[in-house]
Amino acid sequence: MASIEVPEWFNPELLPLLEEKLDRSKMKQEERRLDWVVRQVLKAMPSSWTGIDTTKFTWKDIEQMVAANCWAVFESWFEPDLVIGIKSGGAFIADYVAKYSHISEVDYMKISHYSSNSRSVVKSTINSYNKKAVIKEEPKVVVEDRKIILVDDQVGTGSTFEVGKAYLHNKNAKDVRTFCLYSRGPKVDFCLRKGMMIYTPRGKDP
Repeated sequence: MASIEVPEWFNPELLPLLEEKLDRSKMKQEERRLDWVVRQVLKAMPSSWTGIDTTKFTWKDIEQMVAANCWAVFESWFEPDLVIGIKSGGAFIADYVAKYSHISEVDYMKISHYSSNSRSVVKSTINSYNKKAVIKEEPKVVVEDRKIILVDDQVGTGSTFEVGKAYLHNKNAKDVRTFCLYSRGPKVDFCLRKGMMIYTPRGKDP
């Protein structure tokens, strides 16, 4: 795969994960065709009907959305001391959330209900409704007595945040607030946009 252009704030340790997300070469032909058809249908329909934003977002666009959300954090008087990004979508923006909010510590955790047997966005999305979210990778830092922003890029069912918050509270975190760029409906503490994205700098999403 050709070299990937990322912003200066992007954590280089996440590049293998980003490459994995961008690589669709292992997809089955029928899954690739299914994803293409669904994207064409969504692009042809008004976003007010589908709740899907078909804008092809750049990293600069993502930075602007993160910044707007961070202002909502400032105005709430919540003062977090740790950002935790959910792999993969949240992990890719967690470092900019921290940079813009002047938070010195960032870590990641993996919470998944997606099938590892399919690279199809459509099939993965369906699986997210049918499978319970589980923690696959815990944060490496101590979360006890910390005020945490838990970050994902977008939220469909909300189960990922529910599982993440429950885990952090069980580890005696002082306060946990959720942060995402798009939400299809579930309540998120800091989110300014309704719906879902398809095209992000890390590839095609549901």
